[in-house]
Amino acid sequence: MAENSTFVYGSELQGRGYATRTDLIFGFMTTTFGAIAYGSAVLDLILIKNIKIFHSAFGFFWATRSVAEMFMDVSYALYTGPVTILQIKHMNPYVSIVVYHYAFTFAYLQCIMNLVIAMNRFVAVWFPMRYTTIFSKRICWFVAIFGGCQSISIPALYIIFPYQNIAYGPRFYANVFPKCSADMKRNYSLLAYVLVKTCFIIACCGTTAINFTTFCKIGHVRYTSITRFKSEEFKRDIRLFVLGVAQDIFMMFIAFTILLCNTQTDVSIIGALLSYDGVIFIYIFNTVSMVIFNPECRRFVFGKTMARVAPKNDGTTTFVSSHAPYFASTPAPLTTAHQSRTRRSYQCVRGSKMRRVDSGGAQCICLQLGWRRGRRS
Repeated sequence: MAENSTFVYGSELQGRGYATRTDLIFGFMTTTFGAIAYGSAVLDLILIKNIKIFHSAFGFFWATRSVAEMFMDVSYALYTGPVTILQIKHMNPYVSIVVYHYAFTFAYLQCIMNLVIAMNRFVAVWFPMRYTTIFSKRICWFVAIFGGCQSISIPALYIIFPYQNIAYGPRFYANVFPKCSADMKRNYSLLAYVLVKTCFIIACCGTTAINFTTFCKIGHVRYTSITRFKSEEFKRDIRLFVLGVAQDIFMMFIAFTILLCNTQTDVSIIGALLSYDGVIFIYIFNTVSMVIFNPECRRFVFGKTMARVAPKNDGTTTFVSSHAPYFASTPAPLTTAHQSRTRRSYQCVRGSKMRRVDSGGAQCICLQLGWRRGRRS
């Protein structure tokens, strides 16, 4: 009875009252990585909005996943990191529990969207003629709303099955199980373990299986239809597929680490970084891989476009950028007043889009279809 009288619910979720060197390192790293991951998600949305190839079902699902990542990153940058640094000794345990459910809701939605993106690439490679029908605008919205409703319903399971809550413990750098009584033998949440394991099997392993079949189809097309394999549309599908595979490999490693270490109280600092902060590492890697494997993203971010070529009067060739770099530090060079008065304007016709390109009196050359002379400027 004496032991029960001193029992305090949620003591595992309290800080130690002072911060050690390890607390400061882990706390500042978590806050920093959370802020970087949030900025990466914002960059994803900017790329999706401004690059035409992402104006599709793939881009819609990617944007949905990026929004889920943004809300998830807020909990790391504004709660987990600061709480670890401050090590608040007397804090309401229900605050930690609510933050955990908030973060897990959006993490679950992110896993669903990752699986949907793999299915999207599967259809694009296996059934390209039915892609528009399968991933219509109505179906895309239905999938996103259904995934959101499913992720929101996850916290309700902790109400149906009591004594299963877990939350972040700043002393352990992990999600820990707060015991409901002093004589309770169990020190883990069975429901949390089942949810994480289910997410690993369905989202990670399921995504890997889908990507493997997509890879087999790409290999089959490579040896049976050289024309389709070398087409620009199929090359774009391959780039987006490689983008998803690179993320899935990293995600499986992190998810397996979370499955092993995330609810343990004696985990090392490296294990804590890989298991707890591993999720935001995935989000940062998503943006990095998006820029690496897509030349359109690289051109937009770094401004290295050479979409058209115009010859100078001396016979040399000049590459002209089609847009200013997104992170440009200096503006593009301006023409002089004399050049502005004497030059002629030409329009480049590419599909249904028209571009106005300046030339110094010489005939312009287009890499795609050619130039059409316009009015004198």
